[in-house]
Amino acid sequence: MQRGAPPQKFARPVLRPGARAGTAFTANLAAAVAQIQANTPGVAGGCDAEYLHQLRVGIRRLRSTLRVFRSLLKRKQAARFDRRLREALSGMGAARDWDVFEAAFGSPALQRHARRHAQAARRRARATARSPQFRYLSDEVLAWARGGPWRESAQPREALLDFAQRALEQKRERLIESAEGIDWRDAARRHRVRIRVKRLRYGCECFAAAWNEEQVQPLLGRLRRLQEILGELNDIDVQRQLLQDLAHTAAPAAQVGAAMRMLAQREQPLLADLRRAWRKFVEISPYWRPRAAAPAAG
Repeated sequence: MQRGAPPQKFARPVLRPGARAGTAFTANLAAAVAQIQANTPGVAGGCDAEYLHQLRVGIRRLRSTLRVFRSLLKRKQAARFDRRLREALSGMGAARDWDVFEAAFGSPALQRHARRHAQAARRRARATARSPQFRYLSDEVLAWARGGPWRESAQPREALLDFAQRALEQKRERLIESAEGIDWRDAARRHRVRIRVKRLRYGCECFAAAWNEEQVQPLLGRLRRLQEILGELNDIDVQRQLLQDLAHTAAPAAQVGAAMRMLAQREQPLLADLRRAWRKFVEISPYWRPRAAAPAAG
């Protein structure tokens, strides 16, 4: 990546309509690796916080690709890579949390007390991005994927459409189960639903080449909206915890209290939006089911 290149978002790989499952795995994995490698220098150099955001998205997409194609892969090696990627995310998570915190609150007093925590978290994120273990990890994963990572019983030449139907139906079922009887004010359960929403959305994008765009977009749009609302609510939960941490470091109680009230005011309309967005999601018929699924022309 050239010096000064902007943060890079994920670029969905182009696949032929008749693509095979193994080809789709390698292409999606390579796209996630490209996003990781493009943004790592910006994080290592302490540049714009957007590099960190896009790097973490790339890592999550890479983990999601390993997960959604799990039935094809040698389990132990895939699990080792997933563990190392999870550790890298952990090393960068606090920096992202403080970036969001500083953008949310303009109080000079809170900003001053947050700065020490934020600086320490950013140093950890830079150290993670600079470490040899991380810098070579994406190349290791890509070399493994291109070298035949298939388990003995795998069928990497199975039609992507057939593989995708099974995988997406399973992910949708798990998502629905995770939200059964939920009280959306329950932050812990809501977080589990958020993870399932993200996995289903990334799965839909991994397999998008198996259907026409107009078939995929209605459901994908509802998943994106759910992920957006759940992400904002998760940010509120994290900011509450960070405010509590600041309260223990002599941050002004009045400023902390005002910030807490502001979060509560933001939370209520988001919860209402979440209930509506969930109803819209469960009402739509999944496009991958046999009666609705049709391969793209070509």
